[in-house]
Amino acid sequence: MISSLLPSLLLLALGARASEVDINGRASDAACSLDQTVAPGNLTHCPDGSLFATWRPKARFIAPEGWLNDPMALWQRSDGSFHAGYQFNPQHTQWGNISMGAAHSKDFTHWTDFGSWDNAKTIWPSQVYDIRGVFDGTVFQNGFNGYPTILYTSTYTTALGVGVSRYPDLKPTYTMDEGASWIKLNFGEGGNPVIYEWPMTNLTGFRDPYVFLSPRLSTLLKGSASPTNATGEHFLTISSGVDGAGGKLLLYRQTKTGDVTGWTFLGPFFETALTESWSSYSGNFGVNYETASVTRLNASGAALDDGSDATAQDFVSMGTEGGRADHESHWPLWVAVNYTAQANGSVAAQPLYAGVVDWGRSYAFVSFTIDGARQVSTGWIYEDDESLVLTAQRGYQGAFSLFRDLYLKVIPNVDPSMTGLYEPGYWGVNNATSGSVTITTLGQRVVPETIAAYKKGSKVSNSPSLTLDKTGYTPLATQPTGRHYAVSGSFVFNVGSTAQAGFRVLASAQEFTDILYDPVAQNVSIYRTSSSLIASYGTQTEVGGLRLWQLVGSNTTTMNMTVYVDGSIVEVYANDELAITTRAYPWLSASVGCGVLSNGTGSSVAVSGLELWDGLVNAWPERPTNSFRGLLNDGPIASIYGLWAGN
Repeated sequence: MISSLLPSLLLLALGARASEVDINGRASDAACSLDQTVAPGNLTHCPDGSLFATWRPKARFIAPEGWLNDPMALWQRSDGSFHAGYQFNPQHTQWGNISMGAAHSKDFTHWTDFGSWDNAKTIWPSQVYDIRGVFDGTVFQNGFNGYPTILYTSTYTTALGVGVSRYPDLKPTYTMDEGASWIKLNFGEGGNPVIYEWPMTNLTGFRDPYVFLSPRLSTLLKGSASPTNATGEHFLTISSGVDGAGGKLLLYRQTKTGDVTGWTFLGPFFETALTESWSSYSGNFGVNYETASVTRLNASGAALDDGSDATAQDFVSMGTEGGRADHESHWPLWVAVNYTAQANGSVAAQPLYAGVVDWGRSYAFVSFTIDGARQVSTGWIYEDDESLVLTAQRGYQGAFSLFRDLYLKVIPNVDPSMTGLYEPGYWGVNNATSGSVTITTLGQRVVPETIAAYKKGSKVSNSPSLTLDKTGYTPLATQPTGRHYAVSGSFVFNVGSTAQAGFRVLASAQEFTDILYDPVAQNVSIYRTSSSLIASYGTQTEVGGLRLWQLVGSNTTTMNMTVYVDGSIVEVYANDELAITTRAYPWLSASVGCGVLSNGTGSSVAVSGLELWDGLVNAWPERPTNSFRGLLNDGPIASIYGLWAGN
């Protein structure tokens, strides 16, 4: 009996699977019903990949299958196209000994895998110094021998934790063919790793290097007495924290331009106290930082000046861990800062105001500069199946947010009598002499390339304007035909209104997701308690803070909202100031509808500019409709070699 099982066990240990039985022993039989015209049965009886197409996004960046998390290696190639890498664990639905998958695009919307869809890895664990995974990294153009070079984090087969002072560490790898393949430097002196001694004790992390150019920092340091000899053109942040003290961003400078192996530690760059929060609009700084970015913005986008642009503002962003009771304990945050040169040759970034990049199930946002003085950002959108009940049946986890242009949003002529205007928040206040104030904040909007492609690829319809003066749902005149669409409109509230208004999406009589702005609470909420008949998916209400600025002499305020529905992803933007991305997994095939929603009779809300884009695009035209390749079980070999076991 035992001997008869050995061939099957060996196949499973090697990652093989039978044609009719998945790695968890589930067979394709009558116990699995995929009839979406009736309430779902017990879908855990269904085999791996059987729900691959049910909620899958099609109009955005997503791995062909398996696990995807953080964006990495974002840069504009010499031909003007864009390279995007991602943390990738193919044929697994959980994080593990991670590789980098990658693709390229001319418009941030239509993507092509490097190699092929069924072999999309371009960097993977292959050396003693990265055997446990190729983690996050950024690309800088003028790298090793002038080639684009990624500086990434990886680890040896050793314990991780507070005070483990050499793991993880940082390694450069370069490409001679614009990202199709990568060459790792040799292990040892003059090669990899290049930063391995941690500069401080009791650090809670040492990862996610962000390499960037900054004429602003170069000029600031040039004018100060520095005890270091570092003069290189690139700067580098490493995300970290101090045990029991809070998050800390560490600043390095390239020792000399062109040398990718020499980096000089300047000192702490930005730091916060343990689980500190700037305001109720600003999330929480947690206990440790991850995935940071550094940028300088003006009203047009990226500000590339040396500090001479008086209209520009410096920003840092980071993911934070340990400061949230839900959302897997993560916040993606941004902070407007003021730089001060320090006597030790470093720079300190002092917060001016702070906000949340995206209030939903999103994390690990990173930005990069492209032609036209634009700063573009994207992040990881994770699932809401935290108990992994149907993860194997979907056969994949994770996708990117839509790519977003970042800029400094400036709102002039704001009424200075607005309540709470001078309290800490996600905005700065500049006094004016005309009886008004000017508000500044981080602006983010979907890149115009994607907007144009979505509109071109969709059936576009408009619905008439209406006035909402009672609680209820009004379907749009034309309804979407599937789960890939965008709906937008303008909502005008009277000052002092208590009426809530917004959109309902992915709707049928039994399932729906509601998105409402509350002018009293000053927030947008996404209500998911009725999003799905499947009980195992998350239903927590998403809430994000948004102020509607009252202009001098006006008795109304306006919210412009766009909702992008892409399979299970619901990505909401309001006034270029708020983004909330979440998940909804409706089961019934009829649950696709959308319309305008109101709640409350405090006063009327005027709604105009209602537009529906039905269909969007196929972002991956070279992939098959079903790119599921089966799931692998790593078996005992992972623990034998000190690797992470994956599923």
